[in-house]
Amino acid sequence: MRRHLLWVITASIWCVSLVPVEAQDASTRLIGTWKLVSAKFQGQESTLSTNATTLKHFTPTHFMWVTYDKAGKVTRTGGGPYSFNGKTLEETPAYGLGSDFDVVNAKRQAFDCKVEGKRLYQNGTLSNGTTLEEIWELVPVP
Repeated sequence: MRRHLLWVITASIWCVSLVPVEAQDASTRLIGTWKLVSAKFQGQESTLSTNATTLKHFTPTHFMWVTYDKAGKVTRTGGGPYSFNGKTLEETPAYGLGSDFDVVNAKRQAFDCKVEGKRLYQNGTLSNGTTLEEIWELVPVP
């Protein structure tokens, strides 16, 4: 009986590991913390500050972004509900601070979005007309 149970558990784990990432629920691929590693705004490469870090957090229903300096002081942030169908990411910022938040507050933002491995690619146009191309890397769980 124990041997049979062990075989069933092992086979179940092996079968689950064969499910391709594409077959997973689209929104679960976003869940986690992502660090901004590259950005273009209006087609121009942005030099990311070495004195600040920008993170984006996704839960099953909400997102938030935050930029903080080396002392840990938050300089801008925003967040709210989102949806993701595997191709289109729709965010509606509902809370935040800073000039970045002011231009998108309560306005639906739609982006082309894909997850490849530990990278998230987000491209689109903000509601104020600013185009962006961002690359985020998944932050490993400690």
